[in-house]
Amino acid sequence: MESSGRRLLEGARELVAESWCRGVDALDIDGFEVDPWDDEAASWSLLGALVAVLEREGSLAGELPMAELGAALYALSDLIETDSLVDWNDDPRQTQGTVIAVLEQAAAGCEDNCAVLELSFN
Repeated sequence: MESSGRRLLEGARELVAESWCRGVDALDIDGFEVDPWDDEAASWSLLGALVAVLEREGSLAGELPMAELGAALYALSDLIETDSLVDWNDDPRQTQGTVIAVLEQAAAGCEDNCAVLELSFN
């Protein structure tokens, strides 16, 4: 069974692969800032992509899947050496490719670690 933290990370990876931004959570096609979950959003930061997928999952389930978010953040914390996803994403050294790679690695690592973490939330 796929962990829901993994699903959140894979969804965020898909959004970042589509189009990535820095300095804001999300941009529309014209480059204006929008909420990450907005239908007009066309480009996402790391945090914006996670929030967008979290909102989508929450609207389907009727509540925000906080355990899944915890599992996803736990997986990312093993890979990102900062207390702020925003600061890491906005670092001038980051590229769309590095953000995608971190999301892929976190999703892969989530298979084992996040299943244990999700059990602890119950």
